[in-house]
Amino acid sequence: MRTIRDLSAPQRVAAGAALVGLLTIIFWAAGTIHDAATLTAYATTLLAIGTASLAFGAIGTYVEQRRANLESAARLVRQDRQLEAAKENDVAQVAVRRTSGPGEYLRIEVANHSSRVIRFVYAWATVDGMTGHYLTVVPPDEYEDSTAFASRRMQHLRRRIDDRNMLEWCYRSMLPGMGRTFQQFHTTNPDAIPSSVGDTSIRAYALFTDVNGDWWICSEDGTVDRLAEEPPLVGEPTRPSMGRSISPGRTHRA
Repeated sequence: MRTIRDLSAPQRVAAGAALVGLLTIIFWAAGTIHDAATLTAYATTLLAIGTASLAFGAIGTYVEQRRANLESAARLVRQDRQLEAAKENDVAQVAVRRTSGPGEYLRIEVANHSSRVIRFVYAWATVDGMTGHYLTVVPPDEYEDSTAFASRRMQHLRRRIDDRNMLEWCYRSMLPGMGRTFQQFHTTNPDAIPSSVGDTSIRAYALFTDVNGDWWICSEDGTVDRLAEEPPLVGEPTRPSMGRSISPGRTHRA
């Protein structure tokens, strides 16, 4: 059964007008309103009741509007949380898999199983108990210059990821369903990962940005972290020298 609280403002006004009309007819038929003074008093009473009703209606409308605004704000917050969760779940489909172990040169497979393109893809690995990290590059494809040390899709953009470590080479973009193998890169340290370390002490990572400009770090352990800000660039970006030949079986430690 519907109550007066369930009625809208126009319905309440109509109901009040009908009630006033009914009471007027009853009082007139009963002889209660029989002279000008009584009519004036009755009209004054109705005016006071109408004013109070309007004030009550305004308060009710305000309360209803406030409740509706709060419900709308809560719904928007829930939708934002759902969108953020969906975005993170999509980014989590970027797979990072290390295919090398102790005593071997680092190899990391990065596959974009998400629904969006990812850009500026960096891959590296750390070893517990050792300072720095091992950097990687994607070697040239079979149709590219075999004497080059990296694919022409690699770009030299140095980014600082913390106070001590810096990344250097990134793959420009990976479309959905695309994957690439990153191999250890040589600058000053040609050694493979020491065979004395345990496999569980080696951990591979990938850093990239999504189509919205947000930066993410995923690891081979399945962790997904969105960075609060873009990792800062260091120095002027340069393109790789395609005529330079460096063995892909060497390492770089930053």
